[in-house]
Amino acid sequence: MPFHPFTPNRSWLDAVRGDLAGLGDVPTVTAIEALSTRLAARALQIDAPRASAPERDRYRRHLLDGGGAHSCLLIEWPAAHRTPIHDHAGLWGIELVLDGVLEVEEFALGGDLDQPTLTPTRTLMLGAGDAATFTGRRYAHRCRNLSVTRPALSLHVYGGALDRYRAFQADPRGGHRAHSQHARIDATLTL
Repeated sequence: MPFHPFTPNRSWLDAVRGDLAGLGDVPTVTAIEALSTRLAARALQIDAPRASAPERDRYRRHLLDGGGAHSCLLIEWPAAHRTPIHDHAGLWGIELVLDGVLEVEEFALGGDLDQPTLTPTRTLMLGAGDAATFTGRRYAHRCRNLSVTRPALSLHVYGGALDRYRAFQADPRGGHRAHSQHARIDATLTL
């Protein structure tokens, strides 16, 4: 099945870019939380984008804004898709559900960076307008689209370009091994 890039509503996209423009290069935790609140209001607007049906084997990442001190992406999640446990290369982040429901299992990274311990901290169920916000360098999570029949859509803002990250795989001794990964961009939205 050929891939057709996702296209959000122009006015919605301009509003999100306007929210991001006021963030600054090194935002405080308070500023990140305030941005999350503003973006959550955008998620509930009637003209917000809705999920289309991406390929079933993986999610699709669409770059909205990647210049300067932050990056912003829309991610389309196939039904029942689940990521491995992964970090965000030390970046702060906001991951906001626009359509559907995502489960987010959060972990604290401890110990050695190549073979860290992963301690579960909480599990979130995020519907439209709900966000996971993180600012610590020792944060990791795993996300899953809870629907087995419908795609989901989320908006992600990071404190820099998230082009590489680490995924964590369980080892036989009960620990985890880190594997460096490239973060693929499927389309750049240039409205």
